[in-house]
Amino acid sequence: MSSIKDLLPQTGYEKESILKAFFLFFISINLLLLGMGYLYYKNKVIQLEQEIFLKLKNYSYTFKGEEYRLEIVPKKEKISFYQLERDSSGLFIYVPIPFVEDDVLKITFPAEKYREKINHIQKHIITTLLLTTIIVGIMSFMFALYAVHPIRKSTRLMNEFVRDVVHDINTPVSSLLLNLKIMKMKYGEDEEIKRIESSVKRLSSIYENLSLLDREIKKNEKTVNIKKIILDEIQDLKLSYPDIQVTLNLEDVSIKTDENAIRRIILNLLSNAFKHNVKNGWVDVYLNKNYLKIVNSSRPVKNTDRLFDRYYKESQRGVGLGLSIVKKLASELGLSVQVNYSNNKFTAVLYF
Repeated sequence: MSSIKDLLPQTGYEKESILKAFFLFFISINLLLLGMGYLYYKNKVIQLEQEIFLKLKNYSYTFKGEEYRLEIVPKKEKISFYQLERDSSGLFIYVPIPFVEDDVLKITFPAEKYREKINHIQKHIITTLLLTTIIVGIMSFMFALYAVHPIRKSTRLMNEFVRDVVHDINTPVSSLLLNLKIMKMKYGEDEEIKRIESSVKRLSSIYENLSLLDREIKKNEKTVNIKKIILDEIQDLKLSYPDIQVTLNLEDVSIKTDENAIRRIILNLLSNAFKHNVKNGWVDVYLNKNYLKIVNSSRPVKNTDRLFDRYYKESQRGVGLGLSIVKKLASELGLSVQVNYSNNKFTAVLYF
């Protein structure tokens, strides 16, 4: 079962690539099959009519057979003998009557019998095309899975690289945080120290995001004050983004959850609002017992459905992990998150 699961798409990128490859192959082959089916149908109709013509001609010599209608009709001025023609009654030929100049024989293959044979040809072709379509569908899916293999390999290599980076920067980040504490004790909290602290926290935040990619959190639930977390994180973000105007509308809300995970979710949502803002932009934060909503001025967002995909980003800033981590942690905590873009405003809502 696990091997079958491994073949299925794991990320939004893989799903998109598989769908594109599948439909490209499937539609191309089926268009070709439809064209061949149409040509085959036309050829079978021509063969059928030639067969009917030969039978009509043979019947004119022997008059043996019950599937033909024989009539004596007046001779027209312009008439072609032994030429297959058609009208509403069916396919027919004119045959001259010896020693009779004013009348001719009209031998007809009835229209209903002709339609029966045409329907038989059509059913045969449609059945064949349906079976072929199923086979092509299976082949297209297998081809799409094969086509996505390089993307899957690239993603795996990137994940391995991220794990190596996480391992390598663990010690330097810890050392920076420790030395920062020493500097604060030695020199106090002046503006320069605060700016250094803000930068180190951002680096530490990137490290935390990277470390959460491929592991589940160990939940330690307790009562957490959401308002306090927002105020703490907003204070740090203002130091890094002094040109952003912040408006807070916060109720005093506490929920029972894992503090580290919910802090990471809130920090990533707020960081996203500040980081992907516009010059001299704004951020509005609303908090009540049902949800946390963050609205910010924003550059145009092309595809909000892809924002939760790992490594997806629409600007040069960031690495495309923040909202992916938010989605992952929210799911593990039993929360839900939604994003929306409209009229140069980006909205993220975390539902408790």
